[in-house]
Amino acid sequence: MRAISAKTAVKLGACALGFCCLLATSAAKAEIVFCNKFPHVVFVAIAYPQDGGSWLSRGWMSLNTGDCSAFDTALRVKTFYFRGESEWFRSGGRRTKNSWGRGRKFAIWENSNFNYWNAQERVLKSTLAEFTQGPETQGEAVSATVTFDEEGKGSIISIK
Repeated sequence: MRAISAKTAVKLGACALGFCCLLATSAAKAEIVFCNKFPHVVFVAIAYPQDGGSWLSRGWMSLNTGDCSAFDTALRVKTFYFRGESEWFRSGGRRTKNSWGRGRKFAIWENSNFNYWNAQERVLKSTLAEFTQGPETQGEAVSATVTFDEEGKGSIISIK
């Protein structure tokens, strides 16, 4: 085994430290996570700003009861709006579903997955539905967890 000089050891240590910092930075992702504590499947849609003042709405991510999932691990936004809709279920002898969202309307397509640009307006086959605003950050990107609970409310339980 060959000995290395102190100068080389310092350089190698600095490279290793830089690599560890790079890994730590990439591991600290900004994610928007949704969790379902409602006793039925919940479908999730989000809307977020685009350049020029327009909005993009996307849906539907399906969440089984007890599941949590990031909407899109590549998504990096400073704010977002969300909407949740449960599957149809029977309650009190009636067929019903819950929905979460209020405050601002964005385009959705009830019967299929969608991506709508200029979603602040009714576009193509869309209808306008209410979304709730998530947190907003002045930093690089928002991180938040939104939970749909048994009372039928959408609540933001953590903001990172």
